[in-house]
Amino acid sequence: MFKRTALSTAIAWAFGGLAGLHLAAVQADEASPAPSAGEQTEEARSPTLAKVTVTAQKREETVQEVPASISVLGGDRLRDDALQSANEVTRYIPNASAGTTEGHGRPRWWIRGLGTGDQGANTVSPVGIYVDDVYIANISATGFPLFDQERVEVLRGPQGTLWGKNTTGGAINFISRKPTFDPSGYFKLGVGNYADRVVEGAVSDALVDDRLAARVAFRHQGRDGYSENLADNDDRGALEDDAARVQFLARINDDLEANLSLHARHYHDSAGYSTVSYGLRPDGSNQFGYRIDPSQGKVNYNAKYLADVDQAGANLNLVWQLGELELTSITAFEHFTRDGFSDSDNTPLELQRSYSYTDSQQWSQELRLASPREDRFNWVVGFHYFNEDLQSDAANAALANPYIPSFYNDVRYDQGSESYALFGSATYHFTDDFALTAGLRWTRERKDIDLERRQNQGPARFDGEDWWKLGNVASPLVVNAVQDESNTWSDYTYDLTPEYRLSDNARVYFRYAYGFRSGGYNAGVTNQATVATVDPEYLTAYELGLKSEWFDGRLNANAALFYYDYEDIQLNIVTAVNNQTVSRLANGAEGEAYGAEFELEAIPVENLHLNFALGLLHTEFTDYTSGSNDYSGNKFVRAPSVSAVIGADYRIPLEVGGALILGTDWNTRSRQYFFSNDQSQAMRSGGYTLGNARVTYELPGETSRVTAYVNNLTGKDYRNHTLPGGYQTAGLMYGDPRTFGVSVTTDF
Repeated sequence: MFKRTALSTAIAWAFGGLAGLHLAAVQADEASPAPSAGEQTEEARSPTLAKVTVTAQKREETVQEVPASISVLGGDRLRDDALQSANEVTRYIPNASAGTTEGHGRPRWWIRGLGTGDQGANTVSPVGIYVDDVYIANISATGFPLFDQERVEVLRGPQGTLWGKNTTGGAINFISRKPTFDPSGYFKLGVGNYADRVVEGAVSDALVDDRLAARVAFRHQGRDGYSENLADNDDRGALEDDAARVQFLARINDDLEANLSLHARHYHDSAGYSTVSYGLRPDGSNQFGYRIDPSQGKVNYNAKYLADVDQAGANLNLVWQLGELELTSITAFEHFTRDGFSDSDNTPLELQRSYSYTDSQQWSQELRLASPREDRFNWVVGFHYFNEDLQSDAANAALANPYIPSFYNDVRYDQGSESYALFGSATYHFTDDFALTAGLRWTRERKDIDLERRQNQGPARFDGEDWWKLGNVASPLVVNAVQDESNTWSDYTYDLTPEYRLSDNARVYFRYAYGFRSGGYNAGVTNQATVATVDPEYLTAYELGLKSEWFDGRLNANAALFYYDYEDIQLNIVTAVNNQTVSRLANGAEGEAYGAEFELEAIPVENLHLNFALGLLHTEFTDYTSGSNDYSGNKFVRAPSVSAVIGADYRIPLEVGGALILGTDWNTRSRQYFFSNDQSQAMRSGGYTLGNARVTYELPGETSRVTAYVNNLTGKDYRNHTLPGGYQTAGLMYGDPRTFGVSVTTDF
């Protein structure tokens, strides 16, 4: 199953050594004499890692008991580490990333080499993003701010049985804190460089004793831009992000509980990742002689860059206790709109401008019936329905100038999606040590699209900054591409997982899973020949894992080996067509990926908490042709061969009361590629390491904290993304620069 390479040999050695070390430790413990009463008292006071409860398998259990690769981030950690946007959670996860092309918007989610760079509104990601168990289909709607979170669960590998289609890469579930019947909450105020300011908080209490509780949470962040525009000496990249959530928890009777969540967000961004365009000719210029030395914090363009996002939604979660069974109903609605403008050529030359608009509405219904998890034979069955209505309008235009003739093109489409699924998963414990889990899901999905592309080659009229508008096009438009089509796909996903308990503190599992990402349509059309229907892609995955706890709960050590067989891959092919950057969705390639992950969490001495994660990954397109080009042998996109995370927090109690907490985390990644077809030096990122540090003073009483932090401690310049452009140029986007600040947080 695994190719015998130096990488796989090292993985096998490390994995086997870890298991052997654990068994040796267990044997040593068994051979040791029983501790004395005094030793037992001291041991009882020894610090241990907290047991973390998750719902990765749709029922509550500790994360160490889940036979799958899963990482969990607690809400307090997200808040104390000053994480701002959902995509930032991947900085702690091996073999995962989620870079964005604007401040807090449009993340590109990747796990174990599976993801998509296509930013089309109708493109679904193979990494499923969920908020309180509700699937969010529109990738652009997944860059929401993080506030008042209970935890985030990151599941690696296909999750098609319980989490549905479009989870071949994995699933990430953001879980908000629920209302409490006792007064509780927090307030946080933060300031930093680039005029960064954050105000967030939450308050929860009972409205009717033991019957009705409410929780209100909010967040505001604003900051200036990270980039100076050389054309006008003004900052670019400023953002404002406002969000709120209101929840009501009702205990209708002893057997029925309801939680209603209402949430909204408004986001404004003037190019959080402003793009600098540099020439690809030997002297660093483009075909018109324009030249800029690309550097972080410097851009040079003459047109506006901005995005306005509005999101709102509601979900109702009902839980009935039907004797020993539990029935769960989740009804949800989400509405998302985005207006975007950009200077497409990213230069002070008047070459191109573009505009895009997206409006998506989705609603879903899930029903689940589950038996008690502790039963010898336990199961969960369910039904899921999903419906989405999506409209998109994207225009690109150029005004006649000494360099190029004017043009205008506009792609508009309406797409409807409807799917429903039946699923079930069951676990049978043959003995106290051996159990087998099997899951099956059947999904049927229908998608229809009404698309039209119009263009002209005549003159356009200039009207302020809005010369891209249809009303400013003087010559008649010609329809050069249409698609009026409907398709239905149906298929099964399944998994089989035997697990064996080696001891009270160690378990091994083997997971076989089959999943798919649903089909769709190419929205990046340039003419009728590029109109395309994209078939579903399929993934067969094999995973061998170990989960263990050592030294009386002071060390958790987990490891996993995996192999992926990837078929009919949906590819994001990015090229410059007629001097415009075009992203086209197509499929048909095949590939494989294999690797390993190791995760350690420990409290080696009192007050010191350590975590370490290592991801090793090999990816390759085994069969990939496009036209006359053969890209077989290329690597998967955003799939560094090595990724590692290490972090530490040390708490120093103070004699006067309170404590000083020193914390740091470091993230390193090797070389990675931004596109599947073009893997030249200009279209990739070299390896880099990013470090963050923080110092917290915890006041006596442990309810208030003052934290000073620095992110990107070394001020590392690194590429977040690169785009091929027209006129012999490339657009370069840098990652975040060094940022620092201070925050005050009070819990009550």
